Amino acid sequence: MKLFQIEERKVSDIIIKDRTRIDFGDIDNLAENINMIGQLMPIFIDSNNHLIDGYRRIQAIKKLKKESIEVRIIDGITKDDGFLIELLSNMDRKEFTWYEEIELKYKLYNYWKDIAQKENKLWNYRETAKRLHCSLGGLSTDLAFAEALKIFPELKEQTTKGRAKEAYKALGKQATALQRMTNFTAEEKERLAKLQTGEVDITKDTKIKKDHKKINSLLEEDLIQSNDKIKVTYVAENYKTFIEKIPDNSVGMVELDPPYAINFDNTYGKTSKIECKAKDWTEKELYEFYYNYLPLVYNKMLDTSWVLCWTGKEHYLEIQKIAKETGFAIQQPGVWIKPGGSTNKPRKVMISNWEMFLLFRKGEAQFNTSSLLSSIQLTTNAAYKRIHQWEKPIELYDYFLNALCMPGTIFLSPFAGSGNCLISAAKVKMLPFGCDKSQKYIPQFYQNLQNYFGMNAQIDKL
Repeated sequence: MKLFQIEERKVSDIIIKDRTRIDFGDIDNLAENINMIGQLMPIFIDSNNHLIDGYRRIQAIKKLKKESIEVRIIDGITKDDGFLIELLSNMDRKEFTWYEEIELKYKLYNYWKDIAQKENKLWNYRETAKRLHCSLGGLSTDLAFAEALKIFPELKEQTTKGRAKEAYKALGKQATALQRMTNFTAEEKERLAKLQTGEVDITKDTKIKKDHKKINSLLEEDLIQSNDKIKVTYVAENYKTFIEKIPDNSVGMVELDPPYAINFDNTYGKTSKIECKAKDWTEKELYEFYYNYLPLVYNKMLDTSWVLCWTGKEHYLEIQKIAKETGFAIQQPGVWIKPGGSTNKPRKVMISNWEMFLLFRKGEAQFNTSSLLSSIQLTTNAAYKRIHQWEKPIELYDYFLNALCMPGTIFLSPFAGSGNCLISAAKVKMLPFGCDKSQKYIPQFYQNLQNYFGMNAQIDKL
């Protein structure tokens, strides 16, 4: 940016638009001061007479019925430069109202994100927090609340951000989530429509059909599950491209179950004499996934939502560290206790008969239930019934979905495997979206889905 000398311009020539501030404070007092001692600071405009900073001074000059105003012209300014000048200059003078500040942060985040996307770069809350020199947790909360203000503008009537958040909670998280789902942009609707190429649609007669047509009315009334329809999307696709297609601020719950990176063949598999039928990850691959994609998942999630994460006990501390840096609230791990297990040194080494899970909370998420135990004991599915070697039973997912789900919103599972998590999500009226890099599990999943709901009288109640 290059600053030139102070000039005078006609007030009527100044073009004003796209201003964040809408509460201008005591203009009378400012006008009186200017009338007494003159205009101490010029307003900032660009070479096309667009106002960058100084709206209150313009209003005061108009009140004094003056025809001209002192200006300083700035050339070579970008849109985000203008936002930053407005933010920084007003922070030094009359304070923003609480909602003006978060709305300006929201504008900057989306502007920088759009620029990054055009350059095929990743932009998330972490980069925005660094640019604005603020905490990641505080920024993420503000940006999520900026979305809420678009849905419930009456919250701006509250005198403080704290009171506004309390009023927002009283409206109910489910109502907010459903409103978000019906206000996707045309681009977001198109992305979801393309994702649903492999959609499974179960109606009252329990017939399964694969809909390969573009879903033009995706987010109309039929988006939210009705009493006679269940929609589940499970496609063969890599998680890297799949997660990207999910709209920001739309997911009510996430399940992460990537390979455990525990060198199974030389550890547990060697002890139990079980061959691993799926390719495991290295420790480096596992940590890179969480470091690179957990921030992206965070952006996809609604405020007050949960991540259920399955992991080997060898890695939970590092994964929790990454989750905390991303902005999630973490807690001590839980365990799924299951029958079986073995050891080659039964007199010296305990048999491991449990699997670890982690819960990450975004914002002020709470359980739907009065409490949640950190251990659950359930049997595994019989080996001959499984379509995936490490398949988890539907009843296990039911335990978590009942406590963590947000009905009417997207349930995201980028490592869906057997797809049992998607069936459980459909039961609690979420919109299940899952993928797996292999297509081998999907045909049997279709059949399991049909069998499950076809033999379940509750299908008409969903």
